[in-house]
Amino acid sequence: MIESEPDRIADGVRFPQEFLPLFGIAASALVALGVTAYCLISGIFIIFPHLFYIPIILVSYYYPNRGVGATVVLSAAYLAEILFLSPVSEAEIINALVRIGVFLLVAAVVSHLAGRLQVREARYRGIFETSGAGIFLFSPRTGKIEEMNQQCAAMLGYREGEAPSFDVSTIWPGYTGLTGPLEEGRIEGLDCNLVARDGTPSAVLLSASLLPDQQEGCVVVTGTAELKQMENQLRRSKETLRVILDTTDVGILLTDPGRTIVEANAAAVRFFGGAGREDLLGKDPYDLVAGRDREAWAACRERALHGEAHVFGECTLCRLDGTEWPAEFTITSFAQGGAAPGRLVVSFRDITERRRAEREMREENRRLFITNEVMAAATASRRLDDLLPAALEKSLALLDFDLGAAHLVYPGDDRAHLRASVGDVVFPLDVSRDEPPYRYVLVDGEARFVDHFQEKYPEHGNPGTRSFASVPIPGDDGPVGCITVASRARETIPEGERRILVAIGEGLGSAVVKGMLHEDLEAALASANHYLEKANAATEAANLYVDILTHDINNANTVAMGYLHMALESGDKPPREFLREPLAAIYQSSDIIRNVTTIRRLEAGDVKLRPVRLESVFRGMRNYFADARITCEGPDATVLADDLIDEIFSNLIGNAVKFGGPDAGITISVREEGEAVSVTVADNGPGIPDDLKPRIFERKVRGTTKKSGKGLGLSIVRMLAERYGGSVRAGDRVPGRPEEGAAIMVTLRRYKAGEE
Repeated sequence: MIESEPDRIADGVRFPQEFLPLFGIAASALVALGVTAYCLISGIFIIFPHLFYIPIILVSYYYPNRGVGATVVLSAAYLAEILFLSPVSEAEIINALVRIGVFLLVAAVVSHLAGRLQVREARYRGIFETSGAGIFLFSPRTGKIEEMNQQCAAMLGYREGEAPSFDVSTIWPGYTGLTGPLEEGRIEGLDCNLVARDGTPSAVLLSASLLPDQQEGCVVVTGTAELKQMENQLRRSKETLRVILDTTDVGILLTDPGRTIVEANAAAVRFFGGAGREDLLGKDPYDLVAGRDREAWAACRERALHGEAHVFGECTLCRLDGTEWPAEFTITSFAQGGAAPGRLVVSFRDITERRRAEREMREENRRLFITNEVMAAATASRRLDDLLPAALEKSLALLDFDLGAAHLVYPGDDRAHLRASVGDVVFPLDVSRDEPPYRYVLVDGEARFVDHFQEKYPEHGNPGTRSFASVPIPGDDGPVGCITVASRARETIPEGERRILVAIGEGLGSAVVKGMLHEDLEAALASANHYLEKANAATEAANLYVDILTHDINNANTVAMGYLHMALESGDKPPREFLREPLAAIYQSSDIIRNVTTIRRLEAGDVKLRPVRLESVFRGMRNYFADARITCEGPDATVLADDLIDEIFSNLIGNAVKFGGPDAGITISVREEGEAVSVTVADNGPGIPDDLKPRIFERKVRGTTKKSGKGLGLSIVRMLAERYGGSVRAGDRVPGRPEEGAAIMVTLRRYKAGEE
């Protein structure tokens, strides 16, 4: 309880309120005893006993549990005064004892009533102080606040124990205008603002009434700030949910247990072709399902009503105008107030595009299956006489046609010739490319499909044909032929089968072109074989002349090189500059002869490989190129080769010397890599351009300088590397900088013991 102000006693000392009853009891008891003593001494026996009722009633009221005991003590004091201060007589003692009995009876009655009163007061005080609502009491007469519970004080910003001793209108500005209604009855559920201690308004829900004695008013307030905040959040949540529902592309219906639509989002209205929600509200979703799917829909609905969490399915729904559309749906039930399912949420999505895509996928799979089957049957043979009949038979069987034919057009011919036919109709052996309907196929390269064939081509020689199709077989320079099928039973050819026939024609294109080339090649080979026998005889004679020519040139070169060396070493005239050029020419002719000889050896006879130590090969290269600066790095590996392996490195080192000059630095690096040996010959010459590296090892491909030879050397290097089961590639001595020299890497097979 919040007190208005502390109590005071006469001398100005402040006492807590609980000491006031003790002070009153003690004072009244002393007065009663003093007056009794005075009266007894004065001979007065009538008035003074009534003074004892005051302390007895006070102690019994304020301390019910101690009222009778205190009355016994006070009665004993009274009896003592009677005995000692008055003439002792039997009548006087009896009167005193009767009064004492009355004292005790009064004390007992007052103590009992006060005890019950305190229990009730404690009960209501507890309710007052512990109530979750704010409560304050005020005087209607003075308009002052008399008491305020802790909840109300905290709500208005007052500290515990602080008494707001001011008018009720200070915290309740609207009180003045409500005094009349308050006197006439109770004010309930008033939404208003109370003024807090700092002057800020506090939104509350207020109820007020006068207590039964009409002397006090009781006001009960409940803060509504949180409630309003929750209401605002709930409203925003509803608005957000509505926006989400109306912007999603999923249709949503909310139905009650009576199968009536009670809510629908914008997507649902759009899907069913309505103008607004009112077009769907009140309808039964069952009536929006196509008749053939209603039974399945009802089964799904019953599963949801019996507790299944999410029921999925597909069905056909009906728009309000009666048109149908496919949809997938989900039915979800949720309880309302903890009871059985009170609502069903039906969400659905239009799957028209998905169904269309599925149909197209099935058609595509069918097209691929039939095309693959036809191509598998066709490519089992490379000969056109086997390929075309197999493709026709498989196509007719899978597509349910009766007749089929394949015509091919050969270069320079204006007619298409029959190469295969299936069915009991004899197709023309050849047709003109300009004859309809072949004109569109063989000239324009367009597939031609004719439904109701007899109506469009009554002059055609086969009256039983009802539908007709002809698709081109594409080639490099236009159609090389066409595939023709016909049906005697069907008047039309579906779009899916048209695409399949076009795919079959396209798939057969490469196989037919290869077959035609194969036929041309067989004819050319037959013609070439006739001349090959004569050429072999001429080759044998030519080899004889080459051998003689090679022997003579080598002898002449040997003598010339010997004399030229002698002239260079003598130091006499002629000048050395006039001798180096013929010497270089002789070396070049010698290299050509050696390369030609190597090529002839490569093209003649089987390869017989043996282990060869690379160190001995490099030693021979240093002796042969005595003037060159050759450095060898790496282990002495052994590879599988033959005596032609020297030609690999003589050509590579010779090229390095030729392009790098006498001062060229040549490094031979050997690295073993598992079952292979990698040998890199690098020089610091002008290098190899990037655009020439992929072609440098082809025969007759030469460099771009005047020193470039006939293009045989590096070709021989490649042929020998492949002869030994290896490879060769060109690179840069410094990666990415071709101008700083070339690096040729040769990979050879590593020799393992027992392998020859």
